[in-house]
Amino acid sequence: MNNNVHLIVKASNLESLILYKFVLKKIFQKLNLKFISCDLPKKKSRITLNKSPHVNKTAREQFEICEYSSFFYFSEGLDNLSLKYIFLNKPKTAKIKIKTLI
Repeated sequence: MNNNVHLIVKASNLESLILYKFVLKKIFQKLNLKFISCDLPKKKSRITLNKSPHVNKTAREQFEICEYSSFFYFSEGLDNLSLKYIFLNKPKTAKIKIKTLI
């Protein structure tokens, strides 16, 4: 049976995402897995907070959070060993989402 697997890696820190992608590519090459990777566009979210809760509505502060993401596509299914290596080297700032399409 041929399973297609999508692996999406998201991080708020761009440098950690780049390093983690490099590690993942090396692991996949050593395990002889065929994959396609691409970067997804970054998502920005802005948060506005009032400095003063009572009178000064003009005193506001804005914060921006950027989320970077990368996408890996596998035409063959992943085994337990490759999943172990994926989660073993994961940085704290990264989130991983795995989808299996049959």
